[in-house]
Amino acid sequence: MIQSTRVLRGRTKVVTATVIALFLISGLVIAASLYTGRAYAQVNTSPSLSGTTFPPPIFYQLRNQPSYAITIPFSSLGTPQFEPADISIPAGMTVIWFNDDSGLHTVTTMFNSTYTPPHTLNSGPIQGNGGSFIQTFTKPGTYDYYDQFDPSVHGRITVSTGMETGKNFNMLVGGGGLPFSPSHAKRFVLTFVPKTVKIPPTIALTYNVTLLNSTGKPLYSHRYDTADGILDLELVPTHKSLAKNATSDFTTWGPDFIGQESIRSTGTFHIKGPVLVDNSLYSIRVGIVANSNSILPTPIADTFALPPNSSTK
Repeated sequence: MIQSTRVLRGRTKVVTATVIALFLISGLVIAASLYTGRAYAQVNTSPSLSGTTFPPPIFYQLRNQPSYAITIPFSSLGTPQFEPADISIPAGMTVIWFNDDSGLHTVTTMFNSTYTPPHTLNSGPIQGNGGSFIQTFTKPGTYDYYDQFDPSVHGRITVSTGMETGKNFNMLVGGGGLPFSPSHAKRFVLTFVPKTVKIPPTIALTYNVTLLNSTGKPLYSHRYDTADGILDLELVPTHKSLAKNATSDFTTWGPDFIGQESIRSTGTFHIKGPVLVDNSLYSIRVGIVANSNSILPTPIADTFALPPNSSTK
């Protein structure tokens, strides 16, 4: 069995630290690049960049590799919302906020007489036009946060240590949507960690993901490449009225991060569509079909029930 550092309590995504060169051409120009190859704790001795705010552009290669991106979009009214504003992730995932607005904003956890966050987030002012803030979430619980420059703008991140074990994969569960209710279905991230395949691969692992309804009929299928071999996949349920429509109602996008080559992808992928919209049992079949561009004669696969049985801890 291959041991992964991304486990139930405190999985970590890290990359080897290298500073991108600074070039002087008719004055000082910063050559920026966000590199997305993830390494593992046993080969990285550099300090974490979690909790760091970066001015634009990001000119360090990140040691704690972000997987999930939240955007502060441009707003002509000066009141941009966090997009998405409510997410559920497994413990150990690293999130990055990009400030695409022209003004300053913050990511600041709330405190009051009835609520204390599991861990304090305080980005300080995030510069506009591409500034960013990075945070790795290792403590489970609910993080309610707001923008100090506009206290009416709120966000929430729910962190879970839930995990389900398969023969070939462990499925880590972002359990903010549990216990499950079809009338209030929420988006959440599932992370699939291979148990029988060496990670990270030389180039990438190619996954095939299929969503199935209660009768085992495929609803949607798609392939994803991930450079570190670990698949982060967010399910975004749509309205119940779409539940009987064709598979064309499903859309997918991502990854949230792509490296210097298009195949060097490590960030979260997303599937949006009519899944988890009623009380029927769904399932997700996840299989590795290729390793570093070599097709496997027999895919390595597991099927997990949806919604997961794990709960937020």
